[in-house]
Amino acid sequence: MNNPLISIIIPTFNRAHLIGETLDSVLKQNYQNWECIIVDDGSTDSTVEVVNRYVKKDSRFQFHDRPSDRKPGGNASRNYGFELGKGEFVNWFDDDDIMIDTFLSEKLELFSEEIDLVICSGIYTDQNLNALENIDLKIKSYLFKDYVLWKLQILTPSILFRRSFLNNKELFNVTITRGQETELFSRLFYNLSPEKFKILNKPLFLYRQHIKTKSAANFSYVKLFEESRTIIAVENLKKSIQLNDLELIGQYCLIIVHSFYRGLEQKHLKKSFFILRKASMSFFIINKKIGIEFFLSSCLFILINRGSYKVEKYFKKSIKKAL
Repeated sequence: MNNPLISIIIPTFNRAHLIGETLDSVLKQNYQNWECIIVDDGSTDSTVEVVNRYVKKDSRFQFHDRPSDRKPGGNASRNYGFELGKGEFVNWFDDDDIMIDTFLSEKLELFSEEIDLVICSGIYTDQNLNALENIDLKIKSYLFKDYVLWKLQILTPSILFRRSFLNNKELFNVTITRGQETELFSRLFYNLSPEKFKILNKPLFLYRQHIKTKSAANFSYVKLFEESRTIIAVENLKKSIQLNDLELIGQYCLIIVHSFYRGLEQKHLKKSFFILRKASMSFFIINKKIGIEFFLSSCLFILINRGSYKVEKYFKKSIKKAL
C-alpha cells in the first residue's frame, strides 16, 4: 500500500480542558498522512480557541461548526465530518481519548484489497489516564454476536474503515441518544464476512472513563436513553431471528420484556407502546403462543398503565423454556 490519506473525525462539545491532549496525540502519530476534522457541536467554553491554535499550527487540522440545520449531538457531527473528509480511510475518535503513537500505522499495515475495516484494542483509564484494564479482543463465536453480547468491547476509536465500505450506508443514527456506536456497529457487523475485517488485539488508544457520568447513567432512568436502548434491542432481535441464533434470540427477548415492564413502572408509556408495536410480531415468529399472550397482556397493561412482576416473570420463564 502506498501512502493513503486517513481522515480522523472528532466531534467535540465543551472539552477545552481535554481536547488539547487528544490533538497532541494525533500530532505524535508516526504515520503522518492524515487530516483531522474537528466538528464543534455548539461549545460554550474555550474549546474553539483551543482547537484554533492547532489549526493555525498545522494545516492538517480543520475546525468546523455543525451546520445549524443538523440535529444537535455527536452523531450529526460525526456524519458531517465524514462528508467533509477526503481520506481513503476513516477513523472516528473521541475528544477526550488518546492515540498511542502507532495508532494509525499498525492498523493501516493490516489492510489488503479484501479488507474493509481493522479493529484494534485499547486501554480503559480513569479521568487522569491511569490504566484500569486492557480490552481483550478475541472472537469466541462470530463478530456480530460477540459484539452485541459485549464479549468484544469495540469502541468508537477502535475501527479504521475503508471509506468505500461506508459510502452509501446510513452512518450514525441522529435519533439515537445513547449507544450510537452500538447501533451503527451492529448494522455494519451483521453478516460481515470474516474475510472483510481483521482484529489487532493490541491496545493502541487510551479510553478515558468519567466516573460521575458513568454512575449517573447506571442508576438513573433517562427516558431518551431508554428509548435508544429499546430501538437497538428490537432491531437486534430481528437480526438474531434472521440468523436463527437461539442464544441471541433469547437474550434480546428477555431484554425487551424487561424493558416493557420497566417502562410501565416508570410511567414511560411511549417506550412500552413502541415495544408492543415493534416486538410483538417477532415474539409471534419465535413462538405463536408467547406472541399472542404477550400482545394481549401488553395491550391490557398499557390501558391500565401498570405492569405485573408475576406476568413479567412468567414471560421470561416461557421464553427460556421455548428456546
